[in-house]
Amino acid sequence: MQTSFPDLYSSFLRQHPEVGRGRVATGVNSNRPEKKKSESPLDVLVRAEKLQILFDQSYTAIIVNLLSCALLSAILLPVQNKDILVTWVLIVVASALIQFVLFLFYNRLKPQGKKVLAWELPHFITLLMSSLSWGIGALYIMPTDSQLHQIVIYFFLMGLSGSTISVYSANRALTMVSIAFLVLPITLWFIVMGNILAVGTAIGAVLFSATALRTGKILSSTLNQSFKLSHELQIAKETAEAMAQIDELSGLNNRRAFYEKGKMLVDYCLRNKEELSAIIFDIDHFKKINDRLGHAAGDATIKHLGQILRKTIRKSDLCARIGGEEFVILLKPSVLDEASQLAEILRQLISKTPIMFNDKEISISASFGVAIGTSDLDSLLKQADSAMYQAKKNGRNTVVCDGKLQSPAAGAFNDK
Repeated sequence: MQTSFPDLYSSFLRQHPEVGRGRVATGVNSNRPEKKKSESPLDVLVRAEKLQILFDQSYTAIIVNLLSCALLSAILLPVQNKDILVTWVLIVVASALIQFVLFLFYNRLKPQGKKVLAWELPHFITLLMSSLSWGIGALYIMPTDSQLHQIVIYFFLMGLSGSTISVYSANRALTMVSIAFLVLPITLWFIVMGNILAVGTAIGAVLFSATALRTGKILSSTLNQSFKLSHELQIAKETAEAMAQIDELSGLNNRRAFYEKGKMLVDYCLRNKEELSAIIFDIDHFKKINDRLGHAAGDATIKHLGQILRKTIRKSDLCARIGGEEFVILLKPSVLDEASQLAEILRQLISKTPIMFNDKEISISASFGVAIGTSDLDSLLKQADSAMYQAKKNGRNTVVCDGKLQSPAAGAFNDK
């Protein structure tokens, strides 16, 4: 079964975070030839997806190959030596079995992302083996005294060429080489024969092949552009979704993202009967900063807080800006001491790290409320919010845990 694009895309994106940056630039030296540009991550992804399509369709090609072989052998049996036909049939069957084993291993391993491309060369080789078993084999089984049967063989080869275009149109290079191996040997043989019927048949076959290859080129180009557009739209969609969850100033989760992720985190803790810690804090006298220095200074303050939080908070925890100057942190299953310790570390970092704005230092502080429990998210936040207001009543720039003033020694909290 073909891997869905989201799964393929998610797997590939983890291996290639540079997707969307375009082709890799190479330096140019006037005294040296320009290096060949590397294939962009998006082009690699398109190649991988097209190769997946080829593998998914190849089982059908094997069945058509074997049925055509059996039918042509039955037609040639009255005019060709049985041993010759048996030898050719065994070669065709052997090449088909090799293809089948390759496809079987591929579907069992189910490679993802760029790893799919490791199967490109084996697929190419097995297909060429199959094409050669027909292209060279056609000359081997060709009856010399029956022009009708010679034309029949040519007819089968042209039919297989059409099948090749329909099955392998996703890869134009593969299609061209396969058709060349199928048709070119017998076409040259017909031209060498020199009679009008043989030469006319060869010319007709060449015209058909040229038209078919032209059609294959259009199909391959259209398919390639369609895949690229699909991936570009997916990238744009995921980028837009990510932007919709990020607060522009702080670079943290916004309110909407916090409640979506926070409810999932709370549900997890409730199912596992584990406690969850919440820290709420806001900047002391933030309105005075805006009134005295302007909103640009307020924006700089929010950005400054965002940088501190991104450097300090563990990746496993959830941090967001949920109001103008209000921030919240949810800690995965923890104890109150751990949450209060983190709050104290942040309080000290904020108070000891002034903001540079228009060549001036702005000193700020923040008041923290900490709560822990197994209740729903709103109740937990309300509990932490009450503790934060108690911290403000206690003179600001303090940490209050469930109504009690805390001043824990600031230990290391850097498990990122």
